[in-house]
Amino acid sequence: MSQPDARRAKKDLGAFYTHQALSDLICKWVIQSPDESVLEPSFGGCGFIRSVRDRLSAIRENASLSKLYGCDIDQSAFAHLSEIFEQPVDLCRFHDGDFLAQDFPQSWPREFDVVVGNPPYLAYQKLDVQRREDVLSQLKTSGLNLDRRASLWAYFVALSVLYTAKGGRNAWVLPSSFLYANYSKALRVFLSQSFTRCCAFELKERQFLLEGTEEKSIVLLCEDRKSLANDSRTIDIPLVRCDGVKDVDIAIKSWSLRLPRRSAHCGSSVFDSLSVGQQRIFQRIESNHNARSLGDYLSVRIGLVTGNNRFFLLNEEGRLKAALRKDELCEVLPRFQFASGVSFSTDDHDALISGGGKGYLVSVSDSTASSSEMKNYLEMYPDEDIAACSTFKKRAIWSNVEDGSPPDAFLPVMQHHGPRLVLNLSGVNCTNSVYRAYFKDNQTLAERKLLSLSLLSTFSQVSSEMCGRSYGSGALKHEPREAERIKVLMPRIGQRAVNLAFSQVDRILRGGNLVEARQYVDRILLKALGGVDVGSTAAILDSSLQKMKAHRHR
Repeated sequence: MSQPDARRAKKDLGAFYTHQALSDLICKWVIQSPDESVLEPSFGGCGFIRSVRDRLSAIRENASLSKLYGCDIDQSAFAHLSEIFEQPVDLCRFHDGDFLAQDFPQSWPREFDVVVGNPPYLAYQKLDVQRREDVLSQLKTSGLNLDRRASLWAYFVALSVLYTAKGGRNAWVLPSSFLYANYSKALRVFLSQSFTRCCAFELKERQFLLEGTEEKSIVLLCEDRKSLANDSRTIDIPLVRCDGVKDVDIAIKSWSLRLPRRSAHCGSSVFDSLSVGQQRIFQRIESNHNARSLGDYLSVRIGLVTGNNRFFLLNEEGRLKAALRKDELCEVLPRFQFASGVSFSTDDHDALISGGGKGYLVSVSDSTASSSEMKNYLEMYPDEDIAACSTFKKRAIWSNVEDGSPPDAFLPVMQHHGPRLVLNLSGVNCTNSVYRAYFKDNQTLAERKLLSLSLLSTFSQVSSEMCGRSYGSGALKHEPREAERIKVLMPRIGQRAVNLAFSQVDRILRGGNLVEARQYVDRILLKALGGVDVGSTAAILDSSLQKMKAHRHR
């Protein structure tokens, strides 16, 4: 199998194999006796199996591996296993099947002293629906209402608790979504209730760059499995930040010895990175009656999903090459980078096209009424590819991309410099690389402008860091509901003052001066709030924002 094919196969399985140094130190903590039963529910490349073997041998020379068990659905995993053990695989202990199916050999123990591994990272859409529902029902009976949209790794972690013996331990390498995903909150509470102690360790050093992902990794340790009936705690799991594997080793030893150490918590790690004084300033402003959530004023939706941007999005050169008329194409904002101010006008779209941007959208609801050139263009798309595209299957007519719902404003899906709310004065729609914002009620244009200005404030930018998550190389990403939770300041300011500020800020942003625009907005909003020292408050908020950005890029 070629390297690209192998990488695709691993991606389809959600397989990201753990580096040996990391799996070794995890197994050193989680396995404390050579007589313990150990389960690796998705052994894949066998990195953890190898570390378990080495750990058992370190505790006792020639230690038996008869209490080591595992599952996997990938046949290549069994080939890896045979190489490690240098003998045929014992299919009674290493099950060729899905852990979630729970159709284990009868010879397996009902519970294990240790469950350890790196579960598959797959989206919920790829899970077998009936199997997912069966596991959700089983977990609910055990006290966990896991969101059915949870990624596959969360199902593995939750279900493994049920297969952990009293006093047993779990250890995992998890994606950073363990910290920020909405479904992770209930899982973390479930783990806190199921074990006497839990701790998470965040690695700044990316562990899976070779597998094509820049996501941070989380090491999760859970100690002393106990009964759920006697614990109704809802406290979050502590989080310790580490630069690399060596730091994780030191942090685990400190945690095991119960040595005092400054830590954050998984669900509030970004806010916890601030000093007490910085936290108090933010909370004081947040408690002001003029502080609201962005979602109080608008709803956020994803943009148009084309199914194939290369085919459906055209620049002027592509339009001319296909001989398509402008009047049979839709105008669209293809990427947020083309919206440089706080408004996007028809002139901005014209500039986008003039600059070579793909601002034309092919969208045809009735090909019989189309020009011959458009018919020829659509016929270029292979029938078998049309039939195979899941996005096309969701549309009554595969080529009808435009949904007729241009937004009132645009928001970025992902940004290095924080979110902006750009008022849509052009009436165009956007692709799904941009969020669509729709205002609630009958807000005046001045109110909409004030909301756009407010999102630029340092207070709102700090809030956006708390609501979003670090993605890839440090970009800030928000899901639609996360964006709606961002706090904004909406004090009473006269219409004339708002209009003037909006024009000024738009000009400043188009000149590339984001910091100047933010400072301009801060002066207006903090003065309008009253009761605060504008200069010192703005300075403290700015230092908070810089610390959060540094945390995001670490």
